[in-house]
Order: sequence, then structure tokens, then C-alpha cells
Amino acid sequence: MRAVSQNREAAELMGLDVPRLFALAFGISAAMAALAGIFLGGVRFMTPTMGSDPLMKALIVVIFGGIARFTSPIYAAFIIGLVESFSNYFVGLYWTPAVLFAMMIVVLFMKPSGLFGHHQRTL
Repeated sequence: MRAVSQNREAAELMGLDVPRLFALAFGISAAMAALAGIFLGGVRFMTPTMGSDPLMKALIVVIFGGIARFTSPIYAAFIIGLVESFSNYFVGLYWTPAVLFAMMIVVLFMKPSGLFGHHQRTL
């Protein structure tokens, strides 16, 4: 799967079945999402919008950290968690999403590739 994600043509030339690997990756991710839904459904009340809050936080983490390296979103999640905790304490529960979105907008304006991302040069 990693070879296909890095260079699809080279993986095809090496004899890997790329459509089968795409289907396998989709199946694994769907199974993991279903398992998470089963576990979460036993703890919380099920609604159509129940995943929007973690999805927004994941989007903020990816934008904040960038996707240049594997560890960039991990560091960004740690920083976002600290900022969220401090803003919950000092600003309040209802203003915390506004603080996170403001931080995301500042990062997008200052460094669009994320704080830990690298700027790609164009020719």
C-alpha cells in the first residue's frame, strides 16, 4: 500500500495489483470506521451529526501541523490539545472552538503548508 501511495506507476511496473490494493485500503478503513461506530454507539446517543466535532478537530490538527512528515500531525495534536485545555480554563467552553478556528486561520495565512510542513518549490 505504501508503494502505491508513493508512486502508482512504479508499483504497477513492479507487478502490484493497484486496483486491488485500493479496494483493500478502502475495506480496511471502512471496517475500522464501522468498529469505531459500534464502540461509540454503545457509549453515546446516536445522531446524524455526532462525528462533526472530532472531524473538525482532526481538520484543524492536519491544517495546523501539515502533512510533510508522519510526526507533524502528532505534534500538532499535542499543541492543539494544550491550547484547547488552556482556552477551556481561561476563556470558557463556548469560546474554545472560536480560539481553535482563529488559530487555524492565522496558520493558514502565515504558513499554508502547516507549522511543521515544508514549502514546496515550483519550477
